[in-house]
Amino acid sequence: MNARNFLEEHSIKATAFRIKLVEILQNAKTPLSYDEILESLNANKTTFYRSIEIFEKKGLVIKTENNHKSYYELANEAKAYFICDVCHKVTNIDMPHLNVAKNIKSAVIKGVCDECDHE
Repeated sequence: MNARNFLEEHSIKATAFRIKLVEILQNAKTPLSYDEILESLNANKTTFYRSIEIFEKKGLVIKTENNHKSYYELANEAKAYFICDVCHKVTNIDMPHLNVAKNIKSAVIKGVCDECDHE
């Protein structure tokens, strides 16, 4: 679904910024930080956080905390990630049975990745 229709379907005003924000989140392979998102957008913090807050209230975005930093992803399907406690790298985990419970939107597993474990 295109970003404009996605926003309109959820009764959110489709501004140019919000359309671009949805497109960035739709194309992301892993959750993105504020800094990563703003690399592609020309906007201030207030505009970003207002839009993200609206998306969160509507249940469209999942916010994850990692190393005192917030990461955002669309809540369009259940996803699982491994986050390394040392290097903070985020890796997708294939968990095909994650969708069995309707209310699961995201699962985060933390530990030490193989690369950091060998150091």
